[in-house]
Amino acid sequence: MRAFAWALVLVSVAAVWPRAALAQLEFGAEKPRVFSIQRRPFRLGHEFQLGVGVLPLNAFYVGAAPQASYTYHFSDFWAWEIAGGAFSFNFGTGLKTDLFDRFGVEPVRGGDDPITLLLTTNGVAKPLFGKLALFNSSITYSETFFAAGVGGVKMERAGWLPTIDLGIGFRFWSIGALSWRLDIRDYLIFFSWLPENALMISLSAAFNYYEPDQNEAVGVE
Repeated sequence: MRAFAWALVLVSVAAVWPRAALAQLEFGAEKPRVFSIQRRPFRLGHEFQLGVGVLPLNAFYVGAAPQASYTYHFSDFWAWEIAGGAFSFNFGTGLKTDLFDRFGVEPVRGGDDPITLLLTTNGVAKPLFGKLALFNSSITYSETFFAAGVGGVKMERAGWLPTIDLGIGFRFWSIGALSWRLDIRDYLIFFSWLPENALMISLSAAFNYYEPDQNEAVGVE
């Protein structure tokens, strides 16, 4: 009788003992998964950019380039950088003089011809948008975008040359009307059919004016 009582106690404890909760990894057809994507809190319309870049790739000089641009944003995904320009202040590295003094040689194919002015127009795609937690104390909204375009480069001696530029950029918002950009652009400069590369890395402030359309103004999705 005592053994039966102990068995009854054990069965009762097992019946009420809490079980481990396991996440359901797969859902049946009658239970569809629901995804929720937050709408971008900051929208871009007319963007005016002011910043400064550096041209670090050429071994004969380093350029410091104030720059400005105007971009019109058609949507959250597409934009057109209608006009962008930079003026480069160039500082020689001393390599040209050193090569001539030591070996009696000079650079060829315009390798030592510095860029003085850049003018381009670019299409922009903005596929990535998200939030970054800074030290788990604040949230910063960010965007990654890609640019491609054409334009002209004015060299100190060769004059104006055609260029194709490709780039990637990262944007971080302070407020809706102000964001900060890090841009990396590679310029293919056509001295001949075989282009030369020029890299620019820039930091800039972007000032934005966005006017919602009528549907957004009344809250229509």
